[in-house]
Amino acid sequence: MTEPILAETIAKQNAESISQTAVASLLDEVVTHPKPGLVDPVDNRGHEDMDVYLFIDSAVSLQPYLAQCFQTGLTFTGASLPALMASLRPLGMAAERRMFTVTNNVNTHKGAIFGLGIMVAACGQAQAKSVGTGVQLAEIITTVRGMTAGLVQTDFANLQHKQPLTAGERQYLQYGTTGIRGEAEAGFPTVFQHGLPAFLTSSGSRQERILTALLAIVANSRDSNLIKRAGTPAIVSKVQTQAQEMLHVKHTTGRLDWNALQQMTEQFAAQRLSLGGSADLLILTILMARLMQRF
Repeated sequence: MTEPILAETIAKQNAESISQTAVASLLDEVVTHPKPGLVDPVDNRGHEDMDVYLFIDSAVSLQPYLAQCFQTGLTFTGASLPALMASLRPLGMAAERRMFTVTNNVNTHKGAIFGLGIMVAACGQAQAKSVGTGVQLAEIITTVRGMTAGLVQTDFANLQHKQPLTAGERQYLQYGTTGIRGEAEAGFPTVFQHGLPAFLTSSGSRQERILTALLAIVANSRDSNLIKRAGTPAIVSKVQTQAQEMLHVKHTTGRLDWNALQQMTEQFAAQRLSLGGSADLLILTILMARLMQRF
């Protein structure tokens, strides 16, 4: 992570403004296309139980939850940031129930509920402690790390005695993959070191910049949804290489290789692969770019 990124600031927010921005980020992600292995307005192959309208309904339903998370972070005065994280969990569980009600039990945004809830709460807590007119990204990252300290060990403790296991829990036992929990505990490095810099420095339309950020995320992360669909972690290096090749073209020519991206989309559809974990990190990337007023 470079010092210029760490020193960047966002304006101070209120619960309504940041929750609206977070919902806009959810909508930005779903309407962008083509996205390999993800739902967009043109293609939902691999996710036939979902479409863009379902994602819109789900995203809009999450605004009250996101406002609650920010306000919880803003008003938290305890000395232990993991206690702030603990206070978010019942809010997240209620948001999941609301999502499943709206979507008729389809999981559209479970990962985003987790990641966005942490991020907006961290923004609130960092804002409460900030003495300046804005909040530095470095302060937000530090707050996220404080909130999620020990998260992986806590959530994955004693899995040998638990049944049934979630897909994420099985991957942790089989491959050591920590998924979104590991990302959060590390302060979302894939967002701040890869996705956000790629978006901020990319040229082209908003669509092209979002897709460039997605490729940067894919090229530098181990997507648990991808591993789940493929049934093996070996798929990760192959997909990372594809993304890296497209990023090289973008860097050297200034243009995204739309043909290669469409070919990747077709490949994912044929193999029923998904990049759901990358989509969650893309949403966080868009949120930060919006809050920085660089969108």
